[in-house]
Amino acid sequence: MTIRLFVSAVLLLIIAACNRNPLEVVVSRCPAVAVVGDLGTFTKFEGSGQTTDDVAFTASILQIQSECSEGSSVVGETSFEISAQSGPALKDTTITLPYFVAILRDNSQIVSKKIFETTLVFDENGYAVSREVVGQYIPTIEQTRRYNYEVLLGLQIAPEDVVFNLQR
Repeated sequence: MTIRLFVSAVLLLIIAACNRNPLEVVVSRCPAVAVVGDLGTFTKFEGSGQTTDDVAFTASILQIQSECSEGSSVVGETSFEISAQSGPALKDTTITLPYFVAILRDNSQIVSKKIFETTLVFDENGYAVSREVVGQYIPTIEQTRRYNYEVLLGLQIAPEDVVFNLQR
């Protein structure tokens, strides 16, 4: 009798666990995170040329991770690495590199843009990495229901450097 009771209880638990709607859609109000296409990598040249001998370093944004919590407001945190490899024209072992974090609303309107700096120290193999963490805060859940938000990351580089990125 106890075996029948036990089997019946297990079957009821299995059936209850399967009682979920497979078509249920969960909408997250957390902002999407992306790197702006041609602003994710930067090659710094020393001198007047753009040959491999003129490369001081090449830096990139990598390893993006995003966490978010939703309640009466939306609070997010994005972490990423800025890593660099030295080139033959590097003069110092330490560089300061500016990057930006922009918040877009509905993929078109810039709500905010902040420029930060990171310091990279190259090791004996010519490699440097910095882990960056930035937070996002959307004050009310009603705002996130009304608009779609996106976090964009990029290296703050000069227009001629963007042209180089487009050409390579």
